[in-house]
Amino acid sequence: MLCKKPYIVPIPGTRKLNRLQENAGAADIVLSAAEVALIDEALAHMEMSHVFGGSRIVKE
Repeated sequence: MLCKKPYIVPIPGTRKLNRLQENAGAADIVLSAAEVALIDEALAHMEMSHVFGGSRIVKE
């Protein structure tokens, strides 16, 4: 998300220090344009929950 637009900022929440450190470390990850394109392509074919703007997931 950090490479998409300068005004998009993920806001992770946690109650555990180790998760906070893990989340902060994500800012150090650098992906190439090709890697981002591959991730975007994979996401385009995944069913997303309604929470993330996708279709509702029906529990059977």
